Amino acid sequence: MASNWLFQRVIDTPPGDLVIFGLGAVTLYASFRYIYYVHFHPASGFPGPRLAAISNIWYAYHWVTGKYPWAVAEALKKYGDVVRVAPNELAFITPRAFSDIYDSHTSGQEHFPKTNFMDLGLGDDGLSWERNPAKHHADAKKLAPAFSMKSMKAKESTMHKYTDAFVQRMKNFGGREDGIELKTWTDWVAMDASADLAYSREMHHLRDMKSTSFLDELWVVNFFVTANQIFKKFPLLSPIRWLFVPPSILASYYKVQRMNQEALESRIARRGNTEHLDHFEQLLPVNAPAPTREEQKHIEVITGHLVIAGYEPIASQIFCTIMFSLLEPQNLKLLVEEIRAEFKSYEDIHADALGTLRFLNASLMETLRITVLSSNGMPRASPGTMVDGNYIARGVEVQYGVLAFTRSPRYFHDPHRYRPQRWLPEDHPHWDPVFKDDAREDFHPFSLGPRSCPGMPMAWRQTRLFIAKVLWTFDVEMLPNQSIVFERDFRMYGMWEKPKFWVRFHSVPRDS
Repeated sequence: MASNWLFQRVIDTPPGDLVIFGLGAVTLYASFRYIYYVHFHPASGFPGPRLAAISNIWYAYHWVTGKYPWAVAEALKKYGDVVRVAPNELAFITPRAFSDIYDSHTSGQEHFPKTNFMDLGLGDDGLSWERNPAKHHADAKKLAPAFSMKSMKAKESTMHKYTDAFVQRMKNFGGREDGIELKTWTDWVAMDASADLAYSREMHHLRDMKSTSFLDELWVVNFFVTANQIFKKFPLLSPIRWLFVPPSILASYYKVQRMNQEALESRIARRGNTEHLDHFEQLLPVNAPAPTREEQKHIEVITGHLVIAGYEPIASQIFCTIMFSLLEPQNLKLLVEEIRAEFKSYEDIHADALGTLRFLNASLMETLRITVLSSNGMPRASPGTMVDGNYIARGVEVQYGVLAFTRSPRYFHDPHRYRPQRWLPEDHPHWDPVFKDDAREDFHPFSLGPRSCPGMPMAWRQTRLFIAKVLWTFDVEMLPNQSIVFERDFRMYGMWEKPKFWVRFHSVPRDS
C-alpha cells in the first residue's frame, strides 16, 4: 500500500531532515500566502499596515487590547479613506461609504449582509445578529409595533418607575461623604428598566443595591464575545478555541444563557397576566399558540438581544452624559439651567415635554458622538459593488470607522472635546459658529437602512427623561482627584468597559 510505504519512509527519515523539511514547507506556504495576499487578493490594491494585509494578527492584537477602534482611526489617518485592516477586510471613513454600505437596500433587505462577526454558535442568530436579510426583515417587521409611538407612550410609566427609584435612592444615599460610584448605579437602573421593558422581568438592582449574578456574569462574558470573533479569523485554531478561554468565563457564558432561558419560560407562563406592556407582547401575543422548542429558542435569543440593546447603550449614555458634563462645568451649568427653567415641578417632567430642550438634546447627541455606539465597525459582506467610488469584490468584508469619523478634524471641529454646542441650531444663543462646517448631517449613531436600531425613539425618550429628572432634582458634585480621559480609560470589547466615577448628589432645596 502506498500509504504504508509513505509512513515507513517518514519513520526512516532522520529527525534533522524532518525538521528541515517542515521548515521548508512552512516557508513555502508563508511565501505563497504573502504573494497571494499582497499581489492577487481582491483587497490587495488597498493600502494599510503590511501585517494586516498578510495576517489577522494585527486585527487580533488590537481587539485584545480593547483599542481596536482607535487603531483603525490611526490607520485611516495614515493611509487614507479606505484601509485594509485584515487580509479580507477593509475599513472606510467617508460619509458616502457609510451610506453605500448600510443604507443600500431593496424591499427592506440590505445589499450588504452581516458577517458572522457576532455569531456565538447558539444555532440561532436572533434579530440583531441574523445574517439572512429575509429572516431579519420578517422578525423586524413583527417586532416593529413594540416601538410605535402608541407603544412607547404605554411603556413610559415603566421608564418613570426606574428613574424615580434611582432619584429616591440618591436622596437617601447619594449625599454621603464618600459619595456613590456612578457607573455601578447607572448600570443598575438601566438593566432594571431594560429587563422589565423587554419581558416584564424584575431584577431589583436598585431595590437591593447590589448586582445580580446575571449582570455580573454578563460583564465576565464581555471579553469572551471578542475572543470568539477573533478565533473566527484563525480557522485552524477554531477547534481548540475553548482551550484559550478561562473555564470561569465559559461557566459564566453558559450561566447567562441558562438564566435568560429560565426568565423567558417564566414570561411565557405569565402571558396575559403582566402588570404592563412589554416588547415580548409582539413576539408571542396572548392568543398565540404555545411555541415549539425551536420557536422558543428563537424568542429566547431575541429577548436576550432586546435586554442587552436596552441596557448597555442606555447605561453608557446616561453615565457618560453626566460624567462629561461634570468634566466640562460650563456645559453642565447650561444643561441644568435649561432643565430647571422649563419645569416648575418634578411631576411636570415627561417624555413629550423634553423634545424641545435643545441643550439637553445637544448634550445627549454629543455623548453619542464621543462614545460611538457602533465602535465595533459593523462589518458587512460586499455583494460585489461600489463603495465610495471603489469596486469591492464579492465576499470582501467592509466596515466603517465610526470612531475615526467622529475624531477626525476633517469632519468635526475640536473633535476630542465634549462640546454639545456643535449640535445646537444656529439661532440658539449658545451656538458657536466654529462648528458650522461640522458633518452633523452625516453622523448616524443608530445607523441607517434596514439594520438601523428600531429602538432609537425609545432610547431618546428614556435618556432625556433620566437626565432631566436627575438634574432637576440634584446638584451633582464630582469627587476630587479624578481624571477621566475617554481615549485612555475606555475599552471596547463586546460592550464598552468604562472606568469608575465617584460623585455626590445634593438635593436642590425648593419650596414645597
